[in-house]
Amino acid sequence: MLVEPLTVPAEMLGFERPAVLVLGRPTCDDCTAWYAALAEWSCDTSVDVFGLDLTTKQGTAFKAANAWTAHIDFIPFNVLYVEGEVVDQWTGGGVERLLARLKALED
Repeated sequence: MLVEPLTVPAEMLGFERPAVLVLGRPTCDDCTAWYAALAEWSCDTSVDVFGLDLTTKQGTAFKAANAWTAHIDFIPFNVLYVEGEVVDQWTGGGVERLLARLKALED
């Protein structure tokens, strides 16, 4: 699965299909491991995955536009979007956890 960098922080996600935004930073070992797991994942589910480095200009803009990010204590932090709306959030990696959340959308 290709993790696309989120280059436009104000971009609305999840309109064509569900989208996951992974918030993190390159100095985070757990973030690096999660990105590696996503890169190896051969997804048979229709989902877009984006990454955002919170230490970049885009990350700063995203945090300013989304006050709820002030409450993020642990990264990686995942945000699941459907039709531009946040429908789920969780910390940590794990393809199984991601798949469970995507399956819950179908129920």
